[in-house]
Amino acid sequence: AAIDYLLLAHGHGCQDCEGMCCFNLSSHSTSIWVNIQKLQELMKDIKV
Repeated sequence: AAIDYLLLAHGHGCQDCEGMCCFNLSSHSTSIWVNIQKLQELMKDIKV
């Protein structure tokens, strides 16, 4: 699952690495990727 998450976090879906993903992200990979990008943008605004 960790490899699946890392692939997804870098914009790759299960279709890019056949046989490696243990769960189906094909219908949600785009929206999850968009959400990850939004979180990264919001993190830039956090000041310590």
